[in-house]
Amino acid sequence: MKPYDMPEIQLGDFIHYYAHEDAAPNIAIVTEVSSRSLKCWVIVPDYGGVEKFSVHHKDDVGLQEFPEWGRYGMWDFKPADPTIAILSEKLAVLEKKMAEIVGKKTK
Repeated sequence: MKPYDMPEIQLGDFIHYYAHEDAAPNIAIVTEVSSRSLKCWVIVPDYGGVEKFSVHHKDDVGLQEFPEWGRYGMWDFKPADPTIAILSEKLAVLEKKMAEIVGKKTK
């Protein structure tokens, strides 16, 4: 049987943290990455935050093999904010136009 490979995640990435299977997600920041789990700082409204250790991805097969892992919660990717993509596209257009303007002035 092939070993489980956790999805690639980076230190500082924002994720969704679930306290249990049916819980609503909280936003969290990845503070440490290991081969199969991560540590994160969960942002809790009206409280601040809580550090969570040994958090496995929601699709980790180990959560079925070892149900006690679930008591640490689960994580999943936070969907990308479409606003960032739109702003990135607008910035690229502005940079292109600025390069054209600067090019015309130097001729």
